[in-house]
Amino acid sequence: PSGGIGSTINMVTTKPLMIDGTKVAISLGTVHDTSSTTSETPEISLLYATNKDYWGFSFSGSYQDRNNREEGTRESNWLIPSRMAALEGYNRVTPNQTGITNNNTRADGATFYQEPTAYQIKDNDRLRKNAQLTFQFAFSDNVVSTFDYTYSGVEFSSVGTMFGSWLGGWDTQSGTVNSNGVFTDVVVANRSYDHQLIWGDTNSANKSLGFNTEFVVSDSLNFTFDAHHSAAIKNGTELPNEMGISTAKKATVTHTNGGASGINSFAYSDTFDAADYYISNLYARDAYKKNEMNQYQLKGEWINLDGGIINSVDFGMSTTKSKFYDERYENNNSIQGPSADDFSDSLFVKTNLGEFMDAFNTSLGTSYYFDIDKDAAVAAFIAAGGSVDPGAIDSNERVSEDLESAFIQFNMETELLGKPLNIIAGVRYESSDTKSTSLEARPDMIRVDFINGVEYVASGGIIDAPRFGSTEDTLPSIAVSYALSENEVIRFSASKTIARPSLQDKRSQLSYGNADFWNPTASGGNPNLQSLKSNNYDLAYENYYAEGSYVAANIFVKEISDFVSGSTVSGVSVNGLTNAAYGENIMAARACMQEWVDAGRGDTVSYGDEGSWVYCVSQQAIWAQPWMNDNQHAMWVALAKAANGGTLPPMFNNGWAFGEPWNGSVCNDGGWWRCNPGYIDSTANDPLALFTVSRPTNLEEGEVSGLEITVQHLFEGTPYGMQFNATKITGGDVEIDRDNIGQQFILPGFGDAGNLSVFYEDDKHTFRVAANYRGETVAGFGNYEQPLYVEARTQIDATYQYRVNENTTIFVDMMNINDETTRLHARYSEMLFLSQDHGPIYKLGFRSNF
Repeated sequence: PSGGIGSTINMVTTKPLMIDGTKVAISLGTVHDTSSTTSETPEISLLYATNKDYWGFSFSGSYQDRNNREEGTRESNWLIPSRMAALEGYNRVTPNQTGITNNNTRADGATFYQEPTAYQIKDNDRLRKNAQLTFQFAFSDNVVSTFDYTYSGVEFSSVGTMFGSWLGGWDTQSGTVNSNGVFTDVVVANRSYDHQLIWGDTNSANKSLGFNTEFVVSDSLNFTFDAHHSAAIKNGTELPNEMGISTAKKATVTHTNGGASGINSFAYSDTFDAADYYISNLYARDAYKKNEMNQYQLKGEWINLDGGIINSVDFGMSTTKSKFYDERYENNNSIQGPSADDFSDSLFVKTNLGEFMDAFNTSLGTSYYFDIDKDAAVAAFIAAGGSVDPGAIDSNERVSEDLESAFIQFNMETELLGKPLNIIAGVRYESSDTKSTSLEARPDMIRVDFINGVEYVASGGIIDAPRFGSTEDTLPSIAVSYALSENEVIRFSASKTIARPSLQDKRSQLSYGNADFWNPTASGGNPNLQSLKSNNYDLAYENYYAEGSYVAANIFVKEISDFVSGSTVSGVSVNGLTNAAYGENIMAARACMQEWVDAGRGDTVSYGDEGSWVYCVSQQAIWAQPWMNDNQHAMWVALAKAANGGTLPPMFNNGWAFGEPWNGSVCNDGGWWRCNPGYIDSTANDPLALFTVSRPTNLEEGEVSGLEITVQHLFEGTPYGMQFNATKITGGDVEIDRDNIGQQFILPGFGDAGNLSVFYEDDKHTFRVAANYRGETVAGFGNYEQPLYVEARTQIDATYQYRVNENTTIFVDMMNINDETTRLHARYSEMLFLSQDHGPIYKLGFRSNF
């Protein structure tokens, strides 16, 4: 499984033979989430453990019921209009059109336009259950075995509404472009006040059966054997179901940008009512995920009883077999010709937004939305002819991995200049073999379609497509500590660690498409991805200057290599496919179409001379189908030639064409004005298809460095104290050029952070207040190659504990008491991507031991 570079998970269960007698503990609490629309929710945890000398038993469990409401803006990507125009062949919006105030000072003249202006309200319910059973048996003083079973499960459900309008640049009447090239305030016509009902339910369960035996062979040698079978299963909607709800009524929406720290607002020129709304479609989704793991590990420890620099040696080996399953289902179910008359007004309840997103002090342009009951809406959708079926399987990813590893570690103690020097040095070796299998419609022919360009025919249907990979890694490490004095220590460590690529990156499936209409493309995962590697260096100083007080500083450097990034290779042959787009017929059609384009795209016929034509492009298609782009006009010509034995008759594009086959069903195809069948299939005589293939690859390397400072001080003679820690990123590949458009390498998630807490503690009371700071970080890239930033935030938490006696404690936890918000933006701070208002959370409870 993937994780932080060098991260590991070591589950240690309760060991009943390590306690005296019998122990019982219970904790009860209630949680009040200020964002929730329901009452307080319960939490309970308990532990029972008993030691019967040579055997022991323990049970622990917890139950947690939580619900909260998410209030926020809808995720909003920012398109680049000039790039969209190059792709689509027309301008949605330009900064120089009438009504736009253009203050752009960017050297490249690029602009950025928001896609949706919308909000979201979503209610979440989460029920978590955990349980663990442990049985220990001591066969002798030297052999102890442990059997355990661990279960954790989460039932999560959510239902919510997104409401607003899709902007996207079309129908922009007026607006302002700021100096960064950002369309801020815009007025857009022909917009509905659209709603989307979103919901989902997931059930996840983790189950692990484990066995452990400790063997003490002698005073100097012991072994530990571990084995476990574990499985994690998740059923339900990976992405939410989305029901589209719209109106035939249109209005003009005024979108107001929230500036560098606020949120957007929107106002309509007309009022929308329940009678205006209808349900149009439903994206129904389902998913299934499973991870199975069998692991066996043998570890040993040799203790040097004869003295010397080496105190002990740890060693071991393990084998792990893992299987991952990921199934996805999605279907867009629509209703034919829906209208507001098909749905009861009672489905759509106009609701005042009240104090929505009040932490941002926003003046809402539209003060209402329509609350929609999910069950009633689904029933109405089905009654109107819709379906909630997610359809057949779309993706079935399976990855199996065999991982072998071995390690040895030397633990040493000596002296340098009469002062203690401790050294831990070791090396770990890992090798893995991966098989990735996906469902894939592997094409055996390329078809060039009149409307879509290059398409694919897979006569064999959808089949399993396995691909393979392997890795080998040697991971040395050393850690040194040297005592400068009784109170001062310096530490140095150097290590090489790894992390696994994500399963999504290791999938084997290839998806096929086209670029620029004529050129085939393929994209997918890469089962042969190597491990992400990091060389880590730390140098620390620690000073324990008083009892309970210390100061520490640490300088760290991480050199990261084989970071996964997208790789694109052109000119690749796939399965020996040929491409008719570069065959003689279509190439000739493309050439004569280009003559027409170069001449200014005028009329293509000579009206004074019946039967003559100036350019090959169809005049009838220009009149009847103005939406056609240049490539589609070229395909019209190629289809006409193919229908007439490879030539164009003299009158073929002069209005309604005359003569066979132009007045028959072959070419006068109603509504399309092109010759059947509307596509040309590639043959063995066509040139070899040259694909542009995109896959994740171990391409990048980077570095991050920083400084960590930690201080704890107890005020002598008082019950007061303070703690402070801060991390400052001082360099490395953690920042990008905001003005540069295009992908840039970034190590995401690294940023400054800090924590300051003050506390009071005596025999009865403990009180702590903490301010937790997280600086701005780059989260990665969103759509349209826009960098995404998580803005700096400071959250204040507090805890209080009252010890009734040595066995019972009453506690109060208070989180986010300053009602700190979350805000993400794209390239510039005024380019809002997402914002959320979470609200404070309070917990009250007690813990007792018996």
